[in-house]
Amino acid sequence: MKTYHATMQGNAEQVIPGSRFWTPLRVLLIVLLLPAVGLATARLVPEPPLTSREVALVEAALREAALDSIAAEGVRRGNEAVYAVDVTQLATAAAMAGDAEVYGPLRRIILEELLVRRVPGDPTHGVIGWRFFPDPVEGQTAIDASGTTEALRAAEALWEGVRAFGHDDDREAIALILDAYARHAYVDGGVWMIRNYFNLHPDVYHYVTNSFLVDYDPDLVTRLAEAYGRDDWAELAERSAGVVEAARTGNGLLHQVIRPEVATIMPGFAPGGFYSIDGVEQLSNVLTVAERSVTTNLEAAAEALAFARERLDDLRLYYDARTGDVVPAPGRPEARPGVETWGPLLRLAVKLGDRDTAIAALRQVVSQTRWMLRDEAEKPPPAYLLGEAWLSLRYAADASLLETPAEEPAP
Repeated sequence: MKTYHATMQGNAEQVIPGSRFWTPLRVLLIVLLLPAVGLATARLVPEPPLTSREVALVEAALREAALDSIAAEGVRRGNEAVYAVDVTQLATAAAMAGDAEVYGPLRRIILEELLVRRVPGDPTHGVIGWRFFPDPVEGQTAIDASGTTEALRAAEALWEGVRAFGHDDDREAIALILDAYARHAYVDGGVWMIRNYFNLHPDVYHYVTNSFLVDYDPDLVTRLAEAYGRDDWAELAERSAGVVEAARTGNGLLHQVIRPEVATIMPGFAPGGFYSIDGVEQLSNVLTVAERSVTTNLEAAAEALAFARERLDDLRLYYDARTGDVVPAPGRPEARPGVETWGPLLRLAVKLGDRDTAIAALRQVVSQTRWMLRDEAEKPPPAYLLGEAWLSLRYAADASLLETPAEEPAP
């Protein structure tokens, strides 16, 4: 059994008073004073500061877990499928860390397994599969549908690889992927959107009619448009930013579902087909979109950050899209956020220069990553969360959130 040790523990002495101290009156007074003493202690004794060494130890543990995940059947999940979001986000983190050992096999999966190469003119040419089955069973296709969020993450991972390792040959693949992503665009009822996926099954070879807000990354598309000098991609980025703008709820949240056809039955309640399922939004999705819209949709991104910052002491995962009130999840009344939420919040805070919120989110990412890796051999952590955590720590490092003291030894 292997356990990743990325924690630092301290010891505290316990002083036990003599028995004569415990008179009935004193017991009563102490019982009455305990709440006040606890409150005073909480206010007077702050949490110990997070050190750069602690963060480095956690990052090293994440890297080791990533290598183990790659070695174990190529980042497969329990259903034997390899999911693009797992591979691509982990690859981006590895590229940002300059880690070729982790990045190399993930890049191979993107280019050789997830990227569909057919012939120009084929609607599937250049798409990224949202997942693939290395050993499909009878009646199952290796790739059953394209992924739009996944295409963006794949393009980002390959672009970071070009920057970090000089894989200039991947520029052609990036263009192929983004062009295929752009073919998902469609106008329905006057609403421009990126259709969620293209179904690759031979019996249902078509685009779907809905879209999710996580299918957009206007900041990335803007960067790539500038790097490639592509005016059509610049227009794609501008239209994507327009979708994010239209999804704003007015309180800092963002509607995640875009389905223009539903507006025909109750247009006053879902104008343009933008809505939230049961009126509820998952904060992790909101922050994921916001942190990828800082350049193009600054006001929406800042509002999302403010929404989370105002609730930092008691952050939850689900909120009413109209009121901003907490919504208990079925079977999960508390529904506390995990790395999938704190990670995007950390990156959003870094991008917007909110150091205090970034450090608070960093503390949560470190704490929850330790918990996630506490017994990796018995319960391997999801590769998606490994990528979320590692990518977030890279942003924290680049922003120098925690300065390394001169006396602090290197990990």
